[in-house]
Amino acid sequence: MEPHASRRRHCLDLLGELSDYLDGDLSPARCRAIERHLEACPCCDQFADGLRHAIAVCRQAGVKRLPRDVRSRAQERIDALLGTGVGARKRRGGPPAARSHRP
Repeated sequence: MEPHASRRRHCLDLLGELSDYLDGDLSPARCRAIERHLEACPCCDQFADGLRHAIAVCRQAGVKRLPRDVRSRAQERIDALLGTGVGARKRRGGPPAARSHRP
């Protein structure tokens, strides 16, 4: 195998484990091997940094809560789209339990 092909294969193997590495789910020996690769491979190191940043942004976004009025409008729109809103129930003849006993 050519040195370039061998290195590319090593990069692909690393990318398959990168998420587990960033989550701390690999053995210490495997983490050290990945860290050595990242130090020697600017492309993989840049990719790992981008993934770290994306993970941090996602974690921060999950912590913030939308303002109450935004949540209410979103829920109303979802209900309207699903046809489950109070207004939709009134147009269809009241709550489902009331309709189910009519002859």
